[in-house]
Amino acid sequence: MAEASTPLAAIHDEFGRARGEQRDSAWAYGVSWRLMRRDVEPDQVREGLKEALALVQETQESPEVLFGTPDEHADALYDAWIEAGRLHLWDASRLRWAEVPAWGLGLASFWSAAFMVFLLVDGRTSLTWTIGTVLIPVGIGMLKAGIWATWDTLLRSRGTRAAVLGSLALAVGCSFALAVVNEWSRAHPIGTASTWSYVWVVGTCALLAAALGRRVDERPAPGPAIADVDEWSRQLAAILRGRYSLSDVRVARIIGDAHAHAADAGRTVQEEFGTPQEYAAGFVPDRARRRRLEASGWALMGVLQGVWLLDDFGWFRAAVAVACLGVAWQNYRRD
Repeated sequence: MAEASTPLAAIHDEFGRARGEQRDSAWAYGVSWRLMRRDVEPDQVREGLKEALALVQETQESPEVLFGTPDEHADALYDAWIEAGRLHLWDASRLRWAEVPAWGLGLASFWSAAFMVFLLVDGRTSLTWTIGTVLIPVGIGMLKAGIWATWDTLLRSRGTRAAVLGSLALAVGCSFALAVVNEWSRAHPIGTASTWSYVWVVGTCALLAAALGRRVDERPAPGPAIADVDEWSRQLAAILRGRYSLSDVRVARIIGDAHAHAADAGRTVQEEFGTPQEYAAGFVPDRARRRRLEASGWALMGVLQGVWLLDDFGWFRAAVAVACLGVAWQNYRRD
């Protein structure tokens, strides 16, 4: 049998071998999936599964008999880690600026394919190609990656208000620039060609995204060195805003309380509470607030597409608007 690709995948396989039942492996995968959707660190997920695996191997009972359904056991682990102050979350949705070109080109490949499909469905088998014909789907992909990185960077360093204003400014500015270039290019057509020519754009963007992605993966991630008290506070604020989705007011209160407590004890915050990651593990993430923020972002994109439809109706934009609103509703209702 092929070697499992990750330590977490390996423990899923161990569940299947423990009693010779592949459904046990599916149970372990279900637990992992629910916890990973809540951004629990993979190592902590594996730790929780190892404890369950040991009992399954000892008793030879089904994990569902011992621990309940995957959702029930995942919820029990999550609650136990919160109660013990040991919940470690990871930056599942974080996008560094170094990753923007790769992610942007990957999204550009998707949008170029989507443009081609909808144009073909609409019966437009040939196009008058302009710079805008290529720039619009590629620009949308790069813009979405840029907005993602802007939101993430400003949220962690400046807070929610700065993230909203910065992301909106980038979206409006770049959208206006794309519209201007597109309008200008209509007066300077390149020529007429098949709509299937988008395949070249899709392939080129995908290959460039893969190449740039490999280069980024090869770079070592910067270490979270703590230089002074201010840096400790900045790192803690970034973790609580980003991974835990806590409000700016609550983050400021937590940091203020930590400094006051450390001062009373005559120690530094690092000596009193450990690293920012260790101290943050004692707080409960505000998952409801995260859902609201994510739903608001998708809803805003859907509304903007809808406003565009009022000026120039198109089935592609209508489908995008409906899809964005659907994702917003799903995020809002997600557990």
